[in-house]
Amino acid sequence: MADPQEAPVLWFSDFSPTGTSSYMTRLDDMVLVTLEATGLNPGDAVTLWWIVFNNPAGCTPPMCGDDEFDDETGAKLAAAEVGVANATGNVVKSDGSLEFGATLHQGMNDPEHQVVFNAGFEGASVLTVEPAYAEIHLVVQSHGQGRGGKKLREQLAYLEANCTPACADVQFAVHAPTAP
Repeated sequence: MADPQEAPVLWFSDFSPTGTSSYMTRLDDMVLVTLEATGLNPGDAVTLWWIVFNNPAGCTPPMCGDDEFDDETGAKLAAAEVGVANATGNVVKSDGSLEFGATLHQGMNDPEHQVVFNAGFEGASVLTVEPAYAEIHLVVQSHGQGRGGKKLREQLAYLEANCTPACADVQFAVHAPTAP
């Protein structure tokens, strides 16, 4: 098994470190990740999202990120071959912390998790290249206080679902490709 790649978890508000890390292990056909989030609101429903840049060379310099999403034509998303999907979700513990663990397989979409869009928009999977070549961002999104029953399940599985009062991207980690 490959050694895990460590990346700091940062706050979206000011890009400062949270003091925790994300660890990603890239295998031949899949990615394993763990991420520890702290400083969250106890009882909030929080999700973890994969943002996969399958072609980092297609990103707007100096690095992959928001510029790819700010293009109304979708050309930048297509050039970077971006895929976005739900990784997992849970309710924040009483101490404001939450640990995530998830896997993403090359060439497959998990029917249990929402895919916002596939890389290339042509029915491809979220991760279309060998994992070592992808730049992978992990985004922690808060949906506000966790609700009960079906609404909680939706909060933990869908982008901006049942937000109380509004969903917010609160933390993120960036894992650069490990191969050129």
